[in-house]
Amino acid sequence: MSKEKQEFHMSIGAPSIFMLFVVLVMLILATLASLRAHSYYESTLRQMNLTKQYYQAQSHLLTVYEQLEPKDIEQQLKSKNIHYIYQNQKYCLIDSINEDQDLKLTFQVQDENLHIVSFQTENKEVEDGN
Repeated sequence: MSKEKQEFHMSIGAPSIFMLFVVLVMLILATLASLRAHSYYESTLRQMNLTKQYYQAQSHLLTVYEQLEPKDIEQQLKSKNIHYIYQNQKYCLIDSINEDQDLKLTFQVQDENLHIVSFQTENKEVEDGN
């Protein structure tokens, strides 16, 4: 009786196809990771720009506020050419943060002193064409 040896021979095509599949999957994962990192980077830049614009508007409003004297405030505000509203015995200074938002500094005069009531960010109203 002759004994036949049975061996499993893997052809050269199967390992190559498997290796191509692994490389393709790794390439796809690397591309997705790169796109995600780029998205986070862009988001961080947008947030940084918004924060910068907010602090610039806040600095401008505080500079104007610190230069005010309690007497004849309206005349001082008109000379500084800043947008303001006087309502309920409170002054509201308004500065634009960007095209979508305004920053409002509200203060009032009490006992010959100026007192800040609030800082408030508000979205600008979009005028409807109707």
